[in-house]
Amino acid sequence: MNLNTISITPFVQGVIKVDSHLDADGALHTHNRMAVFARHHDLAATTVQKRPVLARHPIEGRLMERVEANKSAGELVQIPVRMFFNKTDNAIGIRYQAFDIDGVPVCAGDGKNARRLAIAGDGTQTLSEVECPGCDACPYAQSDEASCSRQVRMTVQIEGQDDDLSTFEIRSSSINSYRALRAQLALVEHRFGGLRHVPLRLTLWQASNQLSQYEPFDLLRLELDAPSEAAAMIKAKQAREALELSGIKDDTDQVYNQNESAEAPVWEDDFSIVSDFYDHTQRPRRRTGTTAVSADNFAAAKGAANEIIAAAVRRSSTTETAQHTP
Repeated sequence: MNLNTISITPFVQGVIKVDSHLDADGALHTHNRMAVFARHHDLAATTVQKRPVLARHPIEGRLMERVEANKSAGELVQIPVRMFFNKTDNAIGIRYQAFDIDGVPVCAGDGKNARRLAIAGDGTQTLSEVECPGCDACPYAQSDEASCSRQVRMTVQIEGQDDDLSTFEIRSSSINSYRALRAQLALVEHRFGGLRHVPLRLTLWQASNQLSQYEPFDLLRLELDAPSEAAAMIKAKQAREALELSGIKDDTDQVYNQNESAEAPVWEDDFSIVSDFYDHTQRPRRRTGTTAVSADNFAAAKGAANEIIAAAVRRSSTTETAQHTP
């Protein structure tokens, strides 16, 4: 590894995603709620593959106590957030990421160019520049060597977190969640003169389509965490003026280069087990003769929603395209 290529990004103390699980028969299920995970594993809890799962972050309990919508629902359905970056291009990113059968990242691309990790003859790791046609058209992604999916990441801070120098990372593989979140961020940046300090909340909304057999699936979106735009602007101005008066520099965009691209090293992700965030690394089996939603149909449903690896869906059904992958 060339140490000069290590990408320096904000410290992430936890990950936010739509809550879901994979059962013993390969069927994927969501729970119409979000989950916040810590960076360490809970050795007392395991997946159906008998692998430790990530522990829940303690901020979940505080969110359940402080947010009225969560109290009423009995579930984590709203998370008040503030954007860490001021510009949309730095706040949210998307790229293709391929993992080997052990869940180790081996290739990263933007749909045009990619960087792929390989083992040279002497056993050292090397990077090669390759074309990136996307998951469906890539022979490497279609092979048994790797499983490729889109990865959406959005950097936020949760209101009430106890460390101002750290962040939480929203993760998804849904192209539709990405479109919704990016469009909303672009609007907020334009109307409020930047993303920083605008009171927002992360919520869920539902959609359905033919590929989901018209069953609803969950998507991520943002809302203003204020009665009106004017009230939100007042809060944002007060926070910005307070920082200016205190002498604190509010220029996080200048500190980090957060743009996702094929130029980022493929080993940038230190969360080595991809299943912790995208439900599984193995291709799910098709289920028949059961009332449970099969893995491939569920993936299509989440095609606009949660974290399902596109390669699994692609091999299960040729009618399910990456455009509808969750």
